[in-house]
Amino acid sequence: MTDLLLLSTPLAGDTLPGGLCPSLSNITLGSYLRSEGVAVAVLDPSTDLDDEGDSDSPKALLERIADAVLKESPQMVGIACLSPVEGRFGAAMARVLKQRNVSLPIVLGGVWVTACGAEILERCPEIDAIVAGPGEQAALALVKSGLQNPASIPGLVWRDGEKIRSNPPAETLPTAPPVDMSLMRHPERYDIFCWLTSRGCPYHCTFCTERLTNPGFTHNPIEKVKADLEFFSNMEKSWYLWICDPLFGVNRKRLAEVCNLLKETPMQFLAESRVDVLHPEDVPQLAAAGCDLIYFGLEAVGHQSLCELEKIDARPKVHKRYLEDARNLVEACLKNDILPVFGILQPVPGDTPEDLAFTLDFLRELAAIAERLGDAANRLGPCFYAFPLRFDRGAPYETMQGHLEEKGVSATADTDPLFDDRFLEIASPSIDEQTAETFREAVRALNPASDYVRQRLLRSYPRPYIEFDA
Repeated sequence: MTDLLLLSTPLAGDTLPGGLCPSLSNITLGSYLRSEGVAVAVLDPSTDLDDEGDSDSPKALLERIADAVLKESPQMVGIACLSPVEGRFGAAMARVLKQRNVSLPIVLGGVWVTACGAEILERCPEIDAIVAGPGEQAALALVKSGLQNPASIPGLVWRDGEKIRSNPPAETLPTAPPVDMSLMRHPERYDIFCWLTSRGCPYHCTFCTERLTNPGFTHNPIEKVKADLEFFSNMEKSWYLWICDPLFGVNRKRLAEVCNLLKETPMQFLAESRVDVLHPEDVPQLAAAGCDLIYFGLEAVGHQSLCELEKIDARPKVHKRYLEDARNLVEACLKNDILPVFGILQPVPGDTPEDLAFTLDFLRELAAIAERLGDAANRLGPCFYAFPLRFDRGAPYETMQGHLEEKGVSATADTDPLFDDRFLEIASPSIDEQTAETFREAVRALNPASDYVRQRLLRSYPRPYIEFDA
C-alpha cells in the first residue's frame, strides 16, 4: 500500500533541448519520508507512463495520469506547485482524480501555493488542503493522521466548514537525508538532475520567493553530499548536474570540500551563484571538479536599478565592487573553460533610458573581455539571458503596490488573477513596453553566435511544462 504518491507536472519533452529532469521537490520530499519509514512513491508522467499516448491532448493525458495514479491505490496524493503553470496542472489533475475517486485526499505544496493557499481552496473544491512553507514535517504528519486533525499539522491551509484556516509553518527544517534514487522508476530516461548542497537564502530581493519555503539558510551535511554523489556515480548513465543552490560558493571552505567530492565523479555540472558571493579565485577548482557553466543572477547594472531590486545596499562602494566582481568573474570563468551566463531583469521599476544605456555599455564591456583574452578565452564569451521582470505571488513586490504606483509602474493584465503570470509592462513614464523589448533584444544580440557556445547553453534552458486549463 502506498501512503503517499507524489505526482510531478509533465514536461513537454519534445521541446527540451537539454533533456529530461526529475522533480527535485518530489525526490527531496520522498527521500525524507522514506527515511522516516513512510511508504511513498513518485510518479513522473514524463517518464513513467507507457508510450501509447505520446500524442495525447492535455485532456487525454490527464486521464492517463489518473489511471496510473489510481492503479497504485494511494492513501493520499501530493502535487508540488512551484509556479502558476504547475498550479494549473495541480488544479486540473485534482478535478479529474476527484471525478474518479471522490474520497481520495489531494494536497498541494510548494512555493507558489504557499503564497496563495486560501485563494486556491476557495477556487478549487477538489483540492483538500495546501501545505505552506517547508513540507517535510507537514507531509509526515499528514501521512500519520490524514486530515483528521488538521489544526495540528504545520503549515496546513485547510477548510473548517465554510472557513479557511491557516496553521503556522514549521519553524525549522529537518536534516535532509541522502537522495533515495530508487524513487525514480526510470532513472535511465533522465539526462539532467537538479541538486542542492544547501537550502535557503539570507537575501531579500524584491522579486524573489526563495524565502517562502526556505526562510533560513543552511548547508546540507557534507555526509549527505558525499552519499548523493556516490549514488550518482553508481548510475549506469552519467547525468549532467544542475547545482541549484542560490549561493553556491558562499562558504569557501565548504566549496573546497564539495569540489573535492565532485572531482571523484564522472559528471559535469552547472552552478548558480551571485557575483558578490563567488570568489574568482575559486573558479579554477570549480573547473577541475567538472563545472562548465555558472549562472549569475546579475539582474541589473545601474546603482538605482540594483537598489530597487534590493540586490545591493545604497553605498556607492558596494555598487562599484558589485560591477568589479562581475568583471573579474567573467575573466576567471573564460580562462578556466567555464561559460559565464548572466540573468538580466531590466527594465525594473523606476528605470530610465539612461539606466538601460548604462547596462548595455557594461554588458558590452563584459563581452569585450573574451576578445581581449583571445585564445585564453577557450572559444567562449559571456552570455546574457534577458527576462521581463515577473511579479511572483508572495515576492516582496506584492506588498509594495503603493511604491510601484509612485514610479508609474504597471503590469500585464490578468486573464486569471490566480493562475496567470504577471509581468512588468511599463517600468516608468519614460520606459514603455516597446522600449523594454528593444532593450532586451539588444542584450540578446551580445551573445556569442558560435555553435560551440550554443551547444553548451542547451543544458541550461528552463524546463517547459505541458499547459493545462485550471
